[in-house]
Amino acid sequence: MKYQAGQTLLHRLHPVVKLAWLVWVTVAVFLFDSTALPMTAAALAALLLWFYRIPPWRIPGLKVWISLGVVILAAHALSVPQGQPLFGPVTIEGITSGIRAAGRLLAVILVSALFVTTTEPVLLACALIALGLPYRWGFALVTALRLVPIFRVEAHHIYQAQLVRGVAHDAGFPRKWWLTLRHLCLPLLVSALRTAHTLSLSMEGRAFGLHPKRTYMREVTVGRSDIVAAALLILTIVAAAWHIV
Repeated sequence: MKYQAGQTLLHRLHPVVKLAWLVWVTVAVFLFDSTALPMTAAALAALLLWFYRIPPWRIPGLKVWISLGVVILAAHALSVPQGQPLFGPVTIEGITSGIRAAGRLLAVILVSALFVTTTEPVLLACALIALGLPYRWGFALVTALRLVPIFRVEAHHIYQAQLVRGVAHDAGFPRKWWLTLRHLCLPLLVSALRTAHTLSLSMEGRAFGLHPKRTYMREVTVGRSDIVAAALLILTIVAAAWHIV
């Protein structure tokens, strides 16, 4: 996934507030032994993605994650003997446990996709730097987020070029995965080293890191919606702590 520009309320929300919500939802779905919580979180994230015109089925790798969720559900259904028998070795408790585990996986994936598609990397880095993160680390974060899609395109080009040259990428499974990994790693590594070297020379020429602080063209401000979202986050954390105690 990558950032998709927009002017929605979620796009305008403070990046640190969204990051805090992402962390809290991820922790909460694993903290509580509830089946409804992860499924509700996944459903809300999917609805928000749909509302912001980001179809959930366009999330890269979603089919793999759904397949993994089905495998997890089946594994729990067959490996949990406790509970009322349903049919054969499958029990109601096993089905419930599988739904809970699969829901946690989908909730984390969908909430993370919602965060990535509505949060601009530069603003996220600026917001973290304003909270005390060294700007060198912020630059590393933005660079990593920006280079990932570039390396993905380069991997596709390398794959197509190797097919033209007769590399046997069409071998059967699992040999195909091994050949693809083997023939893609070295060219991608060389490309990554070349990009990193060029970037380091460019930043050195601009005296990056010379001063302890730096200025920015764009500043992240805190608005009324950010305060409301942060207050709701604090209330949910307090309510969860009260419930646990």
